[in-house]
Amino acid sequence: MAEMHYATPGAGWRLARHIGVAIVAGAAFLAVSQAYQPALLEWAASDPARMRARAQLLIAAVGIIVLAPVVGVGLYIWRLGSRTLKEDRFPPEGLMLVRDVLVLRGAEARGRARLLRVLAAAFFVMSGLMALVLYRLATLRPAV
Repeated sequence: MAEMHYATPGAGWRLARHIGVAIVAGAAFLAVSQAYQPALLEWAASDPARMRARAQLLIAAVGIIVLAPVVGVGLYIWRLGSRTLKEDRFPPEGLMLVRDVLVLRGAEARGRARLLRVLAAAFFVMSGLMALVLYRLATLRPAV
């Protein structure tokens, strides 16, 4: 008989709440950043001698804000894959689920863990490439 990992009561509502909070926080951040954008641009351009350094600072701030969630998701997925490998079971014991899932063990679980780690690596590569693009943008020499 197949082993089942049963859904956690209330996990769906908890997930919906987390997503709702993230959406509201993101919308608030966008509204605040739009409101302060003219002031930030004016600040960056107010001193021609320091304009380049200030623009680089703004690009670095945007990079951190954009890349932190991507890296966070990658770390979560990597840890989930590591727990799956360690326990030789997917889903790992204690993982909160929204629906009932058949437990995979052995080679199937290890395959799922490797897939999770490949997905996490893709998140890390994407964040690294985006950081490289932002770095190149910040260090471009102006065309004179």
